[in-house]
Amino acid sequence: MRLQSYLNETGEAEEFRRLSRMGPPSRIKTGIGADGMSKDKLKNLIYKETKKCTYNQIYKDRYWQGIKCIWDIFDQLDLNWMLTKSKYNYDKMNPQMPSSKQWDFEILWDDDKGRHKKLMGYVIASGAGSVKDPLEKYDVILVVS
Repeated sequence: MRLQSYLNETGEAEEFRRLSRMGPPSRIKTGIGADGMSKDKLKNLIYKETKKCTYNQIYKDRYWQGIKCIWDIFDQLDLNWMLTKSKYNYDKMNPQMPSSKQWDFEILWDDDKGRHKKLMGYVIASGAGSVKDPLEKYDVILVVS
């Protein structure tokens, strides 16, 4: 119920419903795992827990297992998060060839002072493969702010 009241207060209920229809229901969490944390504490927790997905890792799969690793950790932490957008970024020299893919997300929580907050972030899978297929291998970058 806390999420619904926040969305109604901020006028984002319709946008939330629209985005909820875009992705799998398992990606929309109503957890309270971050409630009571300051923004810095939450960011540090996210970086610490996702380090195994992002640090010194090169993935070679067609199913974005490196990205799924991050989403799974968000779920394990019981974060109230949702995917807001995803897009391919293209190489300037070859506009037909994607060089990376980006996923944007939001995390909603009540901070240590009881205020409704939104943490925004993105994950980028940067191509580390061949010139013909840059995304056959990729590394993962996570940024939250």
